[in-house]
Amino acid sequence: MRVLLAGALLAAIPGWAAAPGSVRGTITIAGKKSEPLDPSRAVVWLEGGAARAAAPAKGVMTTRGKKFAPEVLVLPAGSEIDFPNEDEIQHNVFSSSEGNRFDVGLYGPGPGKAVVLKEPGVVRVYCNVHPQMAAIVVVTPTALAARVKADGSFEIGDVPAGTYELKAWDERGGTTSVPLEVRSGEVAAASLALDGSRFKRRPHLDKNGRPYEERGAADYP
Repeated sequence: MRVLLAGALLAAIPGWAAAPGSVRGTITIAGKKSEPLDPSRAVVWLEGGAARAAAPAKGVMTTRGKKFAPEVLVLPAGSEIDFPNEDEIQHNVFSSSEGNRFDVGLYGPGPGKAVVLKEPGVVRVYCNVHPQMAAIVVVTPTALAARVKADGSFEIGDVPAGTYELKAWDERGGTTSVPLEVRSGEVAAASLALDGSRFKRRPHLDKNGRPYEERGAADYP
């Protein structure tokens, strides 16, 4: 009775808010013949509940050694991302993903240009010069998101109490989700599984929608 009364009194105090909870869990990704795949490229996020649109963040995806670093990034919608070039050669970073199309143009070593990712979704990032360069930015509706660790574990902190949909995405296994209740000051546990057994990587097109091998070398240094 005293605990309940104390809680009621606190709730009546202007500006008082319940302590946030958190979400912890694991993700498994099954490949062909059910062998486990590396889950460290997966991303999880929460939708619904008391989740609110996050303030824009700042992300960096560097071109280095003809690769993107990191190759997977998670940012809330409205965030700005930079593509600095640490190579001694030129790159042309672009994306044809619906809702977040961009083309920073051909540029050499230096800070590059910034791009704002406005819409939630999976943004596939490529270089128009080097077809082997590929990366992904998962743009989430809120900041209640996390990248999965190499052991398959993840944690999302500072989650307001409420009922949510916990979503997980991986390039090989697609998207899955589970309903989840987060209570004030408590840890909500979840376990998700993705099926990546049918995944097959396919070559992408350049920014003009053409196969890289059919382009003229003079136009694409």
